[in-house]
Amino acid sequence: MKVYVNWHSSLKSIKKNKKRSLLTMFGIVIGIAAVIAILSIGRGFEKKTIKSLTNEDSGEVKVTLYFTPDDQTLYNANVNFFSDRDLQQLSGISGVKSADFPKNDSGTVYGDILVKDKKKNKQFDLVSSTDQTVLYGRNLTAADDETKSKVVMIDSTTAKELYGSAENALNRGLEYNSQFFLIVGIYKGTEQISMFSMPESNIQIPKATYQLYFPDQKDHSSVELIMEKNATASKVTTAAIDEMKASGSVKDLGSYEVYDTAALTDGVGQVLSTITYFISAVAGISLFIAGVGVMNMMYISVSERTKEIGIRRALGATRNAIRLQFLLEGITLTLIGGIIGYIVGMILAYVIGNAVSIPVSIDLFTVLLAVGVSSGIGLIFSVMPASEAAKKDLIDILR
Repeated sequence: MKVYVNWHSSLKSIKKNKKRSLLTMFGIVIGIAAVIAILSIGRGFEKKTIKSLTNEDSGEVKVTLYFTPDDQTLYNANVNFFSDRDLQQLSGISGVKSADFPKNDSGTVYGDILVKDKKKNKQFDLVSSTDQTVLYGRNLTAADDETKSKVVMIDSTTAKELYGSAENALNRGLEYNSQFFLIVGIYKGTEQISMFSMPESNIQIPKATYQLYFPDQKDHSSVELIMEKNATASKVTTAAIDEMKASGSVKDLGSYEVYDTAALTDGVGQVLSTITYFISAVAGISLFIAGVGVMNMMYISVSERTKEIGIRRALGATRNAIRLQFLLEGITLTLIGGIIGYIVGMILAYVIGNAVSIPVSIDLFTVLLAVGVSSGIGLIFSVMPASEAAKKDLIDILR
């Protein structure tokens, strides 16, 4: 009952000094609104970034196992870094739900073509159309891709290997995986590749055509491991690497390593969270300034209400009752400011989020932050003025 009476008296005092109370509350509103807006947008951006990195709706933990050769020229050679036998061994490891070669969704693939009864590994570019400087013939067009035509463009180096000269290769055939394609264009190729140059494509083929005739083409340069529900990714990946080191098909040609998407997203999430909290802390400086304003207002209120304090003490009010009244006054002031600041902050977050296409994340933490911080400021910065009011001596007041 005493708490209710003191709180009611605090509300009357705040209403009595409306302008001063509103100006003091303004600093709390601005500070809380800034922190809430930054946290909501920051967490929304963090979730959006992590989702774009994982792109996994199933929630499964996926780990990719790679092979890094000691001789970099093996990347362009006819070598599969992982065999079907490797895949079977990895599938049998405890904690692995499934293991498979990833589908090649990139615009570049490597494959063998038949050159004078010998297979040669070439780089294919999957394109919708081309804009090459043509030596003979024509470029590939969008119509070739739409109609899934079995046509290709090849570089002059490959043309000479196949038919002795670039001109002779035009309108001739190219065999790849038991399929024959018509060579409709020849473009200039690189005669020699240095160790510092990036490999260039040898063959341009319509993407839709490639996907039609080779739908199950997979990349044998890596293996995707999907973890069982309760498996520990670090233990499983360690076991997978140890297995490949012991009996991998190309174990003597390089080393095995793991790309863990979960570890990457955790790291990115921690960095983004740190940045968000840092910016929030900077914005929170305004809350400290607002707290000083609350303390200043409370000191003025104590000095102006000396007579009121004396009358209450004369009527039997204890020091604790006086202290409680001023504490409740400061807490009420900042709590109302915190609630208003929270509402303003969320409105601000949605406006900014819609403007820059970033989702806003609302959780219980932001609500507790608004209520807790504002109440804490009222309590901390009202203690000294409330204690000052409680310490006033009745005899000195009556003088």
